[in-house]
Amino acid sequence: MTLVHFATTLLAALLTLVTIIDLRTMRIPDVLNAALVVSGLAVNWILHRTIVDALVGAVAGYAAIYALNAVYRALRGGDGIGMGDAKLLAGAGAWLGWVGLPFVALLGSAVGIIFVAIQRLRGRTLHARDALAFGPFLCVGIFVVWLAQAYA
Repeated sequence: MTLVHFATTLLAALLTLVTIIDLRTMRIPDVLNAALVVSGLAVNWILHRTIVDALVGAVAGYAAIYALNAVYRALRGGDGIGMGDAKLLAGAGAWLGWVGLPFVALLGSAVGIIFVAIQRLRGRTLHARDALAFGPFLCVGIFVVWLAQAYA
C-alpha cells in the first residue's frame, strides 16, 4: 500500500465517522475535526507537499465559515451554520490546501441541493426552519477533491 493509498483510507475513515455522527447528532466532535487537521498537515508533510498551503487552507477554511456565520448572525439574530462545519472546513484546508476549498464548498453545496431536490420529489418539503446537517455534504466534497488531487 502506497502512502497516498494509506492517506486516502485514513481520510475516508475520518469522513465516514464525521458523516455518521453529524447525521445522528447534528454535531461534529472536536476530536474528529482536530484529527482531520493534524492528519492533513502530517500527510502534506510526509508527501512533501507545501505545508504553507495546508496551514493557510486550515485557517482560511475556518475563517470563511466563521465570517459567513457572523454576517448571518448579525442579519438574522442566530447562527446559520454550526462551528463544527467551520472546523471541518479547516480540516479540509489542512488536507487539500487553500486551493481546494472553493471546490469543496461548491461540491458540498451541490450535493446538498440535490439532496433537498430529491426530498421535494418524494413529497417532503424542507422549510427554512428545518435543520439540515451540512457536514456530510462537505465530506463528499472533501473526498472528491482529495481524489482529484491525489490521483491526478
